[in-house]
Amino acid sequence: MFILGESWYGEYPDDLVTDDGYVRAYLAGRKSDGMYTRMANACGMTKEAFWNSIVFTNFAQRVGPSRTDRPTDRQYREAIPRLQRILSEQKPRGVWVLGLEQGKISAPVIQSAGIPCEVAAHPTSYGLTNRKLGESWRRLLAKLDCQGAAAENRDHAAQPRSPPDAPQAVRR
Repeated sequence: MFILGESWYGEYPDDLVTDDGYVRAYLAGRKSDGMYTRMANACGMTKEAFWNSIVFTNFAQRVGPSRTDRPTDRQYREAIPRLQRILSEQKPRGVWVLGLEQGKISAPVIQSAGIPCEVAAHPTSYGLTNRKLGESWRRLLAKLDCQGAAAENRDHAAQPRSPPDAPQAVRR
C-alpha cells in the first residue's frame, strides 16, 4: 500500500530530511509526530504495524519553512513526474491520497496508471475525526478486495473446463 501525503515544510537535520529517515526516527522514538500516530490509529493499527506495511512519501516536496506555507499549483505540477516514477517502480496495489487539494492533481495520475486510490482529507484538517479518516482507509481496502475478487473471477473463467465426469484437480 502506498500513502501519498501532501507536502512537507521546515528544516530537518541529517537523515530526518528524507521520508525513510524521518519514519525510522519516529518508530525508534527519537521523533514524535502526532499526525503519523493518528494515521495508524485511524487505520486500527499500531504505529509499527502501519508504518512497516506501507510505502510513504509526500507529493510536493519542501514547500517552505512553516506549516502556513502551502504547496503552489506549480509545485504540484512539478511533482507529477516523480509520482509517475514511484508508481512505476513500486507498483502499489492501491494509494491512499491524503489531502483533498493535492488529490485533484495526483488522483488522475494514479488512476491513469491503473491503480485504485482513495482521496481523504488531510489528517491535520480541522474537524476531521479518526473515524472519518479510518472510513476512507477502509474504502480503499474495499476497492482492493473488489479488485482482487474480480481478478480471481477472471482467472477462474479463463481456466479450461473439464468434462463433468473427469476427476478435478485441487488447486492450491
